[in-house]
Amino acid sequence: MTTELGHAASPPGHILGYTIRSRTRIYVSYIIPTCLGLLVYMLQTSTDLALSYQHFRRHEPGYGAGTLVLVLLPPLLTYVLVLSSREQRSSASASRSKCMGCSLGLLQLLFFPFAVVYRFTMRLFWSVEALYHADDDVERMKCLGKVTQTSNIELYLLIQAYAQAAPQIILQMYHMLTQDIFRNYETTTLQSMCLVFAAIDLAGITTTYHRIESQRRVGRNYPWATPQQVEAQRCRLEQNERLCGEAERRKRESERSVATSFPQSEKIMANFHARQESGNQIETSAVGSHELHVAGHDEVDNDAVEKLEIIAMLHPPSSTAAGNVTDDDKMHQARPKLHLHRDELKHLDSIEVLDTVPETPAPPPPPATAPAALPMLRLPTENDPPAAPDLRRTESDTGYRRSKRISRPLSQLETFKDMLLVNAQLYIKDHVPRPPKVLIGRVDEEPNSDERTPLVVAQTPKGTPLTPKDVVDFYFPRPTKIVNGIQQDDFAGRTVAFFGWIAFIIMRMLSLATFCVFYPRAFFIVVGVHYALMLAALALETRCRVSWSRCLFYLLLGYIYIFVLIELRVCFKSIRRWYISYLVLVLAENITMTAIWYGNEQFESWWFGFIWEWIVYSGILFLATIVVYYCILRPKDVTLIVEEDEAPPQQSEQSVA
Repeated sequence: MTTELGHAASPPGHILGYTIRSRTRIYVSYIIPTCLGLLVYMLQTSTDLALSYQHFRRHEPGYGAGTLVLVLLPPLLTYVLVLSSREQRSSASASRSKCMGCSLGLLQLLFFPFAVVYRFTMRLFWSVEALYHADDDVERMKCLGKVTQTSNIELYLLIQAYAQAAPQIILQMYHMLTQDIFRNYETTTLQSMCLVFAAIDLAGITTTYHRIESQRRVGRNYPWATPQQVEAQRCRLEQNERLCGEAERRKRESERSVATSFPQSEKIMANFHARQESGNQIETSAVGSHELHVAGHDEVDNDAVEKLEIIAMLHPPSSTAAGNVTDDDKMHQARPKLHLHRDELKHLDSIEVLDTVPETPAPPPPPATAPAALPMLRLPTENDPPAAPDLRRTESDTGYRRSKRISRPLSQLETFKDMLLVNAQLYIKDHVPRPPKVLIGRVDEEPNSDERTPLVVAQTPKGTPLTPKDVVDFYFPRPTKIVNGIQQDDFAGRTVAFFGWIAFIIMRMLSLATFCVFYPRAFFIVVGVHYALMLAALALETRCRVSWSRCLFYLLLGYIYIFVLIELRVCFKSIRRWYISYLVLVLAENITMTAIWYGNEQFESWWFGFIWEWIVYSGILFLATIVVYYCILRPKDVTLIVEEDEAPPQQSEQSVA
């Protein structure tokens, strides 16, 4: 878990991974999109109204009425959705009466172009106002907060893209392609402008909302959300920041406690290396040492007498660092080391060191249950007759005796090692503090504790050996879960995605409109099958476990999926599978429809050859942009830590409004 907290509540402060200044961020994230959005909306609305008037003027009431209905349909749908939403009704009646809220909604419906222009100008004003304040100033943050303030106008802009711009392209393309060579060029000019601005509007809205559900899970609000929903989302972000900070603090404390729980570790290692160096010096030095050879006998299995040679060397106590004296060093100073040679047995009495009293205590008396003393075996001399061969001994016995004789000094080392281990355990028990509770596990014996302290518990399967990495795993006193999502696109990502969606929309709309001109019945069959497949995919994604209001919204979402794919009100479990399947399906439909009319029909105008080229070129451009976007400019994945008992704000009952 990194210390940097990531969420999608605000546009990112970087472009292509490079951090940008706050003023540059205001330009690329607020001012430029607002100006372009305002310009496109004004041109699109005025062009559609002028085109409707031109159709009535040319005595084409059907096309004129259809164009005008598509202009008036989005505000009507917005008003109905706002009134049908319980959250929107309660938010509208919080500061005023319900009658007053309905009256204001009706005024926005009647004067919707002015309300949209006011919304854009208000955002532009506060964005420019934020430039006059210093970086990270409170006043600048307040200005940006007013820029991102939610409004129902944003819901109207979303509906306008799919209820006005998308069907308007199909309608005007059909009218243009069915006209003969003697056409009205004023109408054609207005239709061309209508197609261009409708495609731009549709691509811009799709770029803004194509992954909004994954972004909303990690901090972003719906632009039309109520103040209560915005406040709940803000509380989730603050809770995530608190939990991440608490986990990071606990992690640092655990690492610090592990590092400081064994303060003598460095001194122990220093003593170990000092003993090795002193041992090497003692072996190489010959000054002040006495060597003697001692020959004796050893009893092996009470069957024979083994000759044993021990070499002992008496050394004076070696000097050891005063600060690194251990029990082993004291034993080296207290007891001499003996290296015995056979030639010096006769001079054993001449060594003065042997006259001193040994410091080692006498062995304890044998227990009462010990066996009787074994008979003493005298040493063999040269005059004794040769001993008869022991027929009972075999080659294996000889090998066992040899191994017994060789392993006897090792047994003393094993005893010495056990003593060191016992001393080390006693030292650790007396001097080393116990590990903190965060490294032991959940403390269940303190139910009355008022402190809500995150602890650490090992999350390893049974039978798996624990390692230090397995032990450090944080958990919180209340059940929590990890919510995955993505950040918002930066300026470069939004630009590339916008041109990619422009190419996709041109390819899709030209294919549908041209196929509708030649095969109207087959056109509706293809669109119906596509719509049914999208509804089946949504039902499979949600397992049909949604409310009736959500099912009605999915009917509208399936209509949107005829043209583009957006992640709205349904979070895809496998986003790659969805996008790959959708793109394969749409490309197959476009190629099939275009190949059918291009290969079987006779053209009376150069428009159809021009449309064929644009379908091919826009498809290639779309594939190129999508590769660049998903390989280079795709936004980063982020996570939030939320408590399970607190559901996401209004997630179950929240409608599209």
